[in-house]
Amino acid sequence: MSLTRYRYFAAVADLGSIREAADALRVAPSVVSRQIAALEVEYGAELFERQARGMRITPSGGAVLEAARAILASVQGAQLAIEDLNGIRRGHVRAWAVEGMIDDFLYPALAEFSAAYPEVTLEVMIASSDQLVQRLLDDEADVAVAFNPPDHRNLVSMAEIADPIVVAAHPEDRFAGRLSASLAELSQARFALPDRMFGIRHLIDDVADESGIKLRPAFVTNSIASLRAFARAGLGISVLTKFATQQDVADGRLVAIPMAERQLRMACNKVCVRGNRRLPPAVRALATHLARTARSLPRPAKRRR
Repeated sequence: MSLTRYRYFAAVADLGSIREAADALRVAPSVVSRQIAALEVEYGAELFERQARGMRITPSGGAVLEAARAILASVQGAQLAIEDLNGIRRGHVRAWAVEGMIDDFLYPALAEFSAAYPEVTLEVMIASSDQLVQRLLDDEADVAVAFNPPDHRNLVSMAEIADPIVVAAHPEDRFAGRLSASLAELSQARFALPDRMFGIRHLIDDVADESGIKLRPAFVTNSIASLRAFARAGLGISVLTKFATQQDVADGRLVAIPMAERQLRMACNKVCVRGNRRLPPAVRALATHLARTARSLPRPAKRRR
């Protein structure tokens, strides 16, 4: 019995395509195709109908799929039970985060975690909030720090990190001395926004639409670092989160001006895991550590009326 064969078979059944399954498994399509063919020889039955638009599972394939899922779940359960017995000595955790939370939140927290669990290896990836949620749901990420993630029944938020949206301005910019800035004022200035793959942009666009404000940014990018650089260079103002501007503000290179709109001031990041999954010990330990770190951060001061 080949667990790899069953894993590849289940991926093709779920995705309906050998190519998509190969991409998800990070192997060549020919490797997946050979494993499916070998499984069909083993069972003496056609498990998929090969169609122009993909692979359609047959009744025989459905029976094998049910058994494959049970086998894979049983093996994973045994692995988790052994890890529980051995404690958190080893393990691998895939931690994903939005770019703005990497430097001042995720890496300091990972440094503390690695000091406590030096044998646990880590994979850190950056993505948009929508992508982070999908990675969690697809089991391609173990824990994520996402900005205003969309609600999903299989997504569990372990902690929230207040991260209001701010206007980032050069210290000599005309916005720098303001106590707050509104989207209406922003629309009259030269400004930069993240592109629409970012949760920040989704929230800004939603609030602007509700207010009937048309935003025409002079600069759009998929890089938080580029947004900071735009403002630092005095090219205009950038819309970012407070966390993303912290170091530049501390160094005196930027000024962060709170937004006037309440929805933008109430924005937050969330430490998330998939809800319908038994977390391996190392994953559970890191998720708990990130949540504890998030809860230990100082709460933002209430805005004066």
